[in-house]
Amino acid sequence: IVLTDQKGFVDGVGPMSKLPKFLAQAGVQVLKSTPLRSSANQMSYYDTSSYATDDALKIGRLHCLREGWDEALVSFMLDGGFYPSKKVEKIEAPSLILWGRQDNILEIEFATKFLETLPNASLKWIENCGHVPHLEQPSATAEAISTFLSSEELKLSVDMTSSDAENSNGPILVAGSLAGAALVGTTAAALLGSV
Repeated sequence: IVLTDQKGFVDGVGPMSKLPKFLAQAGVQVLKSTPLRSSANQMSYYDTSSYATDDALKIGRLHCLREGWDEALVSFMLDGGFYPSKKVEKIEAPSLILWGRQDNILEIEFATKFLETLPNASLKWIENCGHVPHLEQPSATAEAISTFLSSEELKLSVDMTSSDAENSNGPILVAGSLAGAALVGTTAAALLGSV
């Protein structure tokens, strides 16, 4: 598993689950507003002058503008969100935690909490990087993933699980965003022949 700046220890949505529906709907409008998304865009990067651009803002808002997003988010909020934290410790697959050293979206303590909670994990800090290592430091991110995918520990895990694919706890790749997933998938596809 490759985790990039994940919020796996943030459970639920807090008091938002108690909002009347009309207030939740108003809140969703604020969440997708240009000023709020612009602020999040600025917080996402270490090198804001190069990466927190108008184009990045447009890309960062795309999901908010999809048909059905408003209704889905209101439903998610009013249902209380999801609770992943208790599931993290159950992950047995070798895991790489990639974290931007200057992440201003998630506290860096989450990175060390993953390391302490996952039984088979390593942590790689990406320097001079905010919340999106795959965008801001793609070479360092790809190198870390490549090293992880080429590691003896991962090869042993693949060898141990490949004979029983149905019950496999073998390697699964996950990333912090769709862009990260694309990078991880591309990196994995390029390297799987050597693993």
